[in-house]
Amino acid sequence: MNETLTKSHRDRQRDATAEIILDAVGRCLEDVELAELTFTQVARMAGLGERTIYRHFPNKEALLDGWWRAHKARLGQDAFPDTLAALLDFPVKAFPAFDEEAEIMRGAVLSPQGRAMTLSRNEERQAAIRRAVQAELGPEASAEMVLTVCASVQLIQSATAWLTMRDYWDLKGDQSGQIARRAIQAIFTAARNGIL
Repeated sequence: MNETLTKSHRDRQRDATAEIILDAVGRCLEDVELAELTFTQVARMAGLGERTIYRHFPNKEALLDGWWRAHKARLGQDAFPDTLAALLDFPVKAFPAFDEEAEIMRGAVLSPQGRAMTLSRNEERQAAIRRAVQAELGPEASAEMVLTVCASVQLIQSATAWLTMRDYWDLKGDQSGQIARRAIQAIFTAARNGIL
């Protein structure tokens, strides 16, 4: 029993250290782009040795993947929306949260590393969107219609759409979130009415 308690304590310590490291990554990304991030910077920001960082995250890919997952969870995006209601709510909740970390999100959208992080979970994202679309349009919807709606919805609810509305239209996240919500609703309405 003592061994179980000790292991549990070790697990908690390991998790706490990983959390400190991932928090340091986020703070570093406020000043440097994803491509420029180094283990030295993260270790310095975390107040830990570089070897400790490497023990938890053996390479930069693992470090960024860990940060990305923690970042998404913090923004309430640890699960992809898979119902129409969730698809409609997503941009309304996510886009204002993106505003709070605008420069980090900009780096995630525009950098090759950010694109790789996003693409690493794209199959899960697509499957969730497809479930929502198929449930809403029903089995009689053509494969082409389902694909059209899925791809359109994914684009409209994406961080890329948020950034475009922010940079090109000077919209805040709450505004762009509402616009994205209305656009998603319009796509479903058009698909149901056979005009898409």
